[in-house]
Amino acid sequence: MKDMSGAAKLDKSKARSEDTGALVLRLDEVRPMRQQPGAAPVVLPKQFPRKTTVTYKSARITGMVAKAKGGLSATAISFFLMVVLPTIIGALYFAFVASPQYMSEFRFSVRPTDGAAASSTIAADAALAMSNSYIVSDYALSRDAVDALEKKIGLQEIYSKASIDGFSRLSEGASLERLVDYWRKRVSTSYDIMTGINVIEVTAFSPEDAHKISAALQALCEQLVNDISEKARQSQMAFSKGELDRAEARLKEVRQSETELRSGQKSIDIRKEAEGKILLNNKLRGDLADLEGQYSALSSYMDPTSPRLTVLKNQIAAAREQIGNLKTQISSGDGSTSGNLDDAQRVTKYDQLQTDVEIATKLYESSLTNYEQARMRANNNQTYLATYVQPSLAQIASYPRVFVDTLLVFLSAIGIWVVSTLIYYSIRDHA
Repeated sequence: MKDMSGAAKLDKSKARSEDTGALVLRLDEVRPMRQQPGAAPVVLPKQFPRKTTVTYKSARITGMVAKAKGGLSATAISFFLMVVLPTIIGALYFAFVASPQYMSEFRFSVRPTDGAAASSTIAADAALAMSNSYIVSDYALSRDAVDALEKKIGLQEIYSKASIDGFSRLSEGASLERLVDYWRKRVSTSYDIMTGINVIEVTAFSPEDAHKISAALQALCEQLVNDISEKARQSQMAFSKGELDRAEARLKEVRQSETELRSGQKSIDIRKEAEGKILLNNKLRGDLADLEGQYSALSSYMDPTSPRLTVLKNQIAAAREQIGNLKTQISSGDGSTSGNLDDAQRVTKYDQLQTDVEIATKLYESSLTNYEQARMRANNNQTYLATYVQPSLAQIASYPRVFVDTLLVFLSAIGIWVVSTLIYYSIRDHA
């Protein structure tokens, strides 16, 4: 009974140790002298074990230890795959595969002419220069610039050479859109708003190509600024030019009418001719009055058939005839063409044309003055691209920098690995 009680206690102790994860010592080996009453004699081993044997009976603790060992192994593997291996691959690529890239830059400022600076405000000049500078920077990255460079120097052929590594080379026969995307990775622009300086950097896979592209792009930027300036000039002069053209056309029209009137009336100066006829008519009438006065005075005491009275009579008749002819000319033009106007109408029309000519002449002179002023203002408001750092021929490659670029790959990889590891353990602990 006592033995059965001891056995039950032993089984209960074993079950409790398995549930709680306790350690069970093999007491029969460690303490052989302690026996249960009535138990069979124990055969002692010839040699006691030097160390106490500890056995883990708890499945829970065993699982935790296995997970811990597995976690450390997974961490090491992930570190190698995510950090060490990419760093090695990056170092090999930068050192032995990547094609060297050379940079050529030019620096410029969009400036107004001296006349514009003297005739406008500083704020207006700064705003104009800033606007044009941003336009040039944006143009350097645009599709139009790529298209112009392709036509001018063969941009696609330069960047698709077989000597360039496959990761950096532009594929042959690429579309213009693909070429534009590739170009924007090879050029960078910057604008300093404080100094008004633009910097454009171009990279290529040989110093000569970089210099060639940079020089061509500089010429395109200069042409762009000149075109913008010329368009602004033409826009400023367009209204004044239109007014001048209209005034000139009106002046030609009234002068043509004046010429036609003179040709039709066969007179160079109708007014002077009419004034001459009036003076002549007045003179003839005065002479006629004198002759008639003399004839009346002499006829009172002289014989009507006397030579003196006969002469006076003939002179009076001649004067009256001249006055009659002159009156006919004045009333019907020159007396030879029935369709001609009389002198009064001719003079009136001539005066009207003269007035129109004077007005048209003054309008033309005013329009011409306005046009010249607009032209001067437009010329003074011109801008130009002042390049003070010309495109240069690079001596050393700016990329790749093996140590720096490898270090960047390592830092990026280790950052990604740390974040990924933290996320993994956070999810596992909350699972």
